[in-house]
Amino acid sequence: MGRRAVLAAGAAALVAGALGGEEWHDRQHADAASDAAAVQAVLDRRAAAIRGRDQAALAATVLPTAQSLRDSGAAMLGNLAQVPIGTWAYQLKALDAYPLPAALGTAGTARLAARVELSYRLSGFDSQPVTATQYLTFTRSGGGDWLLSSDSDHAGGDVQPWDLGPVTVVQGRHCLVLGLRGQSTLQQLADEADRAVPAVSTVWGTGWGQRTVLLAPFGPDQFGRLLGADPAGYTAIAAVTTGELGAAEAGRTERITVNPPVWDTLNALGRRVVITHETTHVATRAITEQWTPRWLAEGAANWTGYLGTGRTPAQIAPELLADLRAGRIPDRLPADSAFDGSAADLPQAYEQAWFACRGIVRRHGQSALVALYGAVAAAGSGGSTGPDAALDAALRRTAGVGLSAFTAQWVADLRQAAT
Repeated sequence: MGRRAVLAAGAAALVAGALGGEEWHDRQHADAASDAAAVQAVLDRRAAAIRGRDQAALAATVLPTAQSLRDSGAAMLGNLAQVPIGTWAYQLKALDAYPLPAALGTAGTARLAARVELSYRLSGFDSQPVTATQYLTFTRSGGGDWLLSSDSDHAGGDVQPWDLGPVTVVQGRHCLVLGLRGQSTLQQLADEADRAVPAVSTVWGTGWGQRTVLLAPFGPDQFGRLLGADPAGYTAIAAVTTGELGAAEAGRTERITVNPPVWDTLNALGRRVVITHETTHVATRAITEQWTPRWLAEGAANWTGYLGTGRTPAQIAPELLADLRAGRIPDRLPADSAFDGSAADLPQAYEQAWFACRGIVRRHGQSALVALYGAVAAAGSGGSTGPDAALDAALRRTAGVGLSAFTAQWVADLRQAAT
């Protein structure tokens, strides 16, 4: 412990002794509550300024000496110019949320490290708010007010498209595309999304929002920042759907984020399959649970994506068929880890999943695949059974066979495809 910390501790003890322990605790609690209320008031002013697109009001919430932060706030308002903001609010979640750099500020400067939740809705698309975490530093100004002084003292936090540059917006009949790319690419995405939504509803019904929000970053770095992940782990994935799982999220509109270097290599059919696949994930989100096997989630999305394209198994699953003809025939359904972006044989995992869902449809009809998906979610909802037991129970209810028999049927289908 350094000399300054020892002196501070001694001063605190003297004050506590003078006031009495309980009174000192009450005073500390009151000061913390007062600081929290003051910071929340600044956050409320910032939210109102953003909703009102008021640059002067936004700048007034920033410490006068933090000119770069004032400039970035003005830039953010410009980046948001086309974005249809429905609601926008900040909620203080914690003070002293992270250690502040000792080199910042001057001795005796009062600063607070805050963890803040941004909550916003896009007009016409978000029936529930989307939330994002921010880490902000507030400093007491010379006039005694708390003002924002930094948004970079902590490396965490969630990135939104407008944090990366000016957002161009294209709205379709069923979709909203927020992009940092050219207008033609965004329109291409909107056209595919507008086609995908009714196609997916034909299979999975209309009991979902029937709208999608797509994010189109400029390059892999922006893609990784939006996901909060290393883009090197997604070199074989053209798009990702992000969102919460389960029935409680039924009203939420998920985000489909396109991976630029992979998307740009796709032909027209590939783009159609990818957007339909990801739209299926949006439509099934409310009946996708933590225990839903990835092979079922990805296989159902691939089945829907390729539906009506006229593609043969050899065209849909070339890598898998090459393995099968070389004698490499799997004896178990792919594990969840096989679908990780950097997994070896990632194409084969998706193709095996497609074959599994194809087998259900061929034997029992498309409605059985939809019923199985919902039954898996329901079977594990009690929490007393493991994932395999939930899947086994759902298969027996919808396909008339247990997991072992279903796996044997799938392997037989693979062997037949190899001939």
